[in-house]
Amino acid sequence: MLDTLRKSASGIVAKILMGLLILSFGVWGIADVFRGFGSQTLATIGSTEITVPEFRQIYQERLQQISQQLKRGITPEQARAFGIPDQLLNEQLAEAALNDQAKAMGLALSDAEIARRVQSNPAFFGPGGAFDPNYFNQILRSNGYTEARFVTAERALALRQQLIQSLGGGIEVPQVLKDAVARYENEERSVNYAMLTAAALPAQAEPTDEELRSFFDARKAAFRAPEFRKVTVLALTPQALASTENVTDAEVEAAYNANLATYGTPEKRVVQQIVFPNADEAKAAADRIAAGTPFADIVTERKLDPKDVDLGDVTRADIIDKAVAGAAFSLPADGTSGVVNGRFGPVIVHVGAITPGATQPLAEVAPAIRAALQVNAAQRALLTRYDEIEDDRASGAQLSEIAGKAGLQLQTIETDAQGRAPDGSMIADFPGRAEVLRGAFATEVGAENDPVTLPQVNGQAGGYAWYEVASVTAPRERSFDEARAQVLERWKEDKTAQALDAKVEELKAKVAAGTKFDQAVNEAGLELRAANGLRRGRTADGVPQDIIAAVFETPEGGVGSSLAEGGDSRLLFQVLRAGVPTASAPNDKLVSDIRQSLENDVMTEYLVELQGSLGARVNRAALDQIVGTDAVN
Repeated sequence: MLDTLRKSASGIVAKILMGLLILSFGVWGIADVFRGFGSQTLATIGSTEITVPEFRQIYQERLQQISQQLKRGITPEQARAFGIPDQLLNEQLAEAALNDQAKAMGLALSDAEIARRVQSNPAFFGPGGAFDPNYFNQILRSNGYTEARFVTAERALALRQQLIQSLGGGIEVPQVLKDAVARYENEERSVNYAMLTAAALPAQAEPTDEELRSFFDARKAAFRAPEFRKVTVLALTPQALASTENVTDAEVEAAYNANLATYGTPEKRVVQQIVFPNADEAKAAADRIAAGTPFADIVTERKLDPKDVDLGDVTRADIIDKAVAGAAFSLPADGTSGVVNGRFGPVIVHVGAITPGATQPLAEVAPAIRAALQVNAAQRALLTRYDEIEDDRASGAQLSEIAGKAGLQLQTIETDAQGRAPDGSMIADFPGRAEVLRGAFATEVGAENDPVTLPQVNGQAGGYAWYEVASVTAPRERSFDEARAQVLERWKEDKTAQALDAKVEELKAKVAAGTKFDQAVNEAGLELRAANGLRRGRTADGVPQDIIAAVFETPEGGVGSSLAEGGDSRLLFQVLRAGVPTASAPNDKLVSDIRQSLENDVMTEYLVELQGSLGARVNRAALDQIVGTDAVN
């Protein structure tokens, strides 16, 4: 959820600024260290100041993100070695420079426009597909944001976007560059190729224990048991809360009566109708039917086709005209109505066979209705329960205590970083799997962690998950006997890969010696296939994508190969023809990407000039203090 919030406040900046602005500040460098400023001032650019507490918080968040990606903590020395402090400070100075320039230019945005931006942001849409104030406040609250703080960040982002968009709007891609791109993109190649699989190789002899032991000893690191962590997880979901919600029998019955059609099959009738041009003709026909003339005779006399009168075997809801539906479902089988004032004129309705409807009794469906009502009630109570759990955590309660108090189940999961149990099986029931795993392998035993927001289910909030690491089992080397099955499997994979590569090289050498490609393939017992009109980055029916990149790296007439099927097979091919169709034009998206790149170059040059006029100064002592003491372990 925090990622969602960050995206909502960094769209273009994340895509355009953070890469290029870092580069531009890297070109400028950070200016001289300054003295004589307040102890809480970290850096200034123009009239904008970056404070120590502000940067400290952002720096901690960045370290946490990187630690989760690496699945381990990082030391202050590692952070400095990666260049994280300067990179992050460059980002902050870049944004500050644009903010300062926007202010100097008098750029502004009305409160109404800010409200429109927030309300049109899909990140804040509720289950109904529109802006949901409660959902918006939930996101802010669960991530430590106030509305005022978020609106301030959104306003600054909008003003930076105004400035950015004004710089590159008029750039056009030169025609010579478009032509070069078109030639590259539209080049076509035709090939003959064959797939070489393990099935085409002779059966392998089983290895001896000595061979396997030697193989194991040379690759012990590959067979190490990974680190396992025992993680306790408390999941708060509508389904988990449902059993605690009280639903009365009266509420169940009301829901049943309001949705009767859901609990059975409706009555169906074979319906026919004759629409008359005026009331007089309709009445005359009705009088004759009342006197004994069959409905079918009236149809024949009026020379109507079956399609003109048949509505089919339909339910009441299938008939659009409510007056006709009412008449049809009030008649007995083989009954005919009088004149009905339909939507399209006077109508006489005839009913043939009737199939009675069937409705499940309340007693049969009551458990399912009650369960659904409980989940709906739990959905409404979710945020209240979330606040209660957070209050309990703030007061020092343990997850086990909170689970007992809330009537929720506390799961204990022993897992590696990929979500596998010690026996190698994938753990199925794992709330918030991806985010919990990232966090659990980047935190310490017993440390308190932020809750994870679970994905939505059928348009409803998925809930939240809290987790703690109870214990850590360090990685260790397995003995040969313990790892024997894995060693055997890996040995066979390696031997197969070596045999496939050797066979490919043998066939290449045969073609190089003068044997025709198709002959060499046929003699090897492989199926020869052909593919025409191959193009870079495009799919082709029946042609493995593994072959495309290799084909365009091989000259016309040349023979090449590539891995296929995840490395389990090999593709051998010969390029027959290569050429560029005439009057070809580059892809619009590609041209747009090139234009964006040119705009980014302009932005970099602009920022170099902007920094020259604003100047950036850094309190290096304050920066070193933050970097030296704040780390995620």
